Amino acid sequence: MKLSKYEKETIILTNEEDHYYSVYTFNQGLQKRLKNFAERYPECCYLSNSTKEGSETYIIQKGRLSLNLRPPYAKERIQKALETIQIAREEKSASS
Repeated sequence: MKLSKYEKETIILTNEEDHYYSVYTFNQGLQKRLKNFAERYPECCYLSNSTKEGSETYIIQKGRLSLNLRPPYAKERIQKALETIQIAREEKSASS
């Protein structure tokens, strides 16, 4: 049975008592990163389960996984970046 993208979840589970996270994911990029981390640091992270549908579950110590919350860019920053890109494109086309 093929799962839809909606059904292919990533779930990070923990509680306040445990010293680890359980990361269940279908995301192949995240699976690759977790696999590489587990190979380099087997004392901190390991594959605990995989399914024929393509999910993998890794156990990773707390303190080894972080979430990075990024605020939205200010409009001024976006405008400046767009201007910089436009100047670079104009310079590139002028030199061609």
